[in-house]
Amino acid sequence: MGDREGQRKVLLETLAVLEKAERPGEVWHLPFTWSEDPKNTDWQPPEMSPLIRFYLEEIRKLRKS
Repeated sequence: MGDREGQRKVLLETLAVLEKAERPGEVWHLPFTWSEDPKNTDWQPPEMSPLIRFYLEEIRKLRKS
């Protein structure tokens, strides 16, 4: 979070892949690595989004089935 330049580079490279891809399902490996261990990342917002809050009970039911 807060790495505007890094996020911009990833976005521009992603858009370039969309221009170059020749067929659906094509996989491209971009030259980026995550800056920290994924177990230590804090990417969730501090508050639940309104959409998730609205569907939370349905989500819980689906996870149990």
